[in-house]
Amino acid sequence: MIIFNSQKNFLIIISFISLIILASAYILEYFVNLPPCKLCIYQRVPYFFIIFLCVISYFFKNKKFLFYLIFICLIIGLLISGFHSLVERGVVSYEMSCSSNTSDFENIDELRAFLDQTSIAKCDEIIFSFAGVSLANFNLIISFF
Repeated sequence: MIIFNSQKNFLIIISFISLIILASAYILEYFVNLPPCKLCIYQRVPYFFIIFLCVISYFFKNKKFLFYLIFICLIIGLLISGFHSLVERGVVSYEMSCSSNTSDFENIDELRAFLDQTSIAKCDEIIFSFAGVSLANFNLIISFF
């Protein structure tokens, strides 16, 4: 008879969901060529912490504290994605520089070549949506549930 441990199942499910979310974000970034803005990158951070906490939970007997930390990570992700959704919809203004990397350039031609190859993503522009729902909105929905 297989006995299911609800704490262990929760940790496996939440880490699997976090892995899928991060893999989807990186697939969209590197294979579909959808550059992330700063807020998109910030939305990924709680999922890395969740995966880390789920991994280290296997070494602790009392997992209650780790559940609280995972819950806090989910709330932080919810707040970031909610803020990003409001910025995308124009409800909140958010000023931040573009997400391109800076380098030292010897001449104007190197700068032009860099700018031609660099994609610039703004936090207030929706570059991908499905049925009117942006990626930040999807993250908000996932974080809520």
